[in-house]
Amino acid sequence: MTREEGAHLEQAALRDLDEQLGGDSVPQQRFVGDFVALWGVRTERLERALDHAHLHDADVVLLSIRSTSRMLGAVRLEAEAALMHRAVLRGDVSVARAHLPRLCSLGTEACRDLKAHFSL
Repeated sequence: MTREEGAHLEQAALRDLDEQLGGDSVPQQRFVGDFVALWGVRTERLERALDHAHLHDADVVLLSIRSTSRMLGAVRLEAEAALMHRAVLRGDVSVARAHLPRLCSLGTEACRDLKAHFSL
């Protein structure tokens, strides 16, 4: 993978994940595959939560995005989710909602890079 192809992934985090899983590619592929497959569901759930000001649901989704993004080295995505999460914790739905398009874009790009990296 070239630097451009993996621009949204931190390679050190991917190596850490590999080490945590004992170098076994099967659970790693499954974890990455699940992240990619669930990306659309997560963003839809987040959008619905923000549309209806369901802050608990938005909190849960953003925590999930943050933790899995960090594990996968999707640092830009994790940073954007952190901005949104802070807004949700403050009860500022309008600020969180304003970040949603950027989060969706970064997530799509991270999924593209993960699929390329893991040949999914």
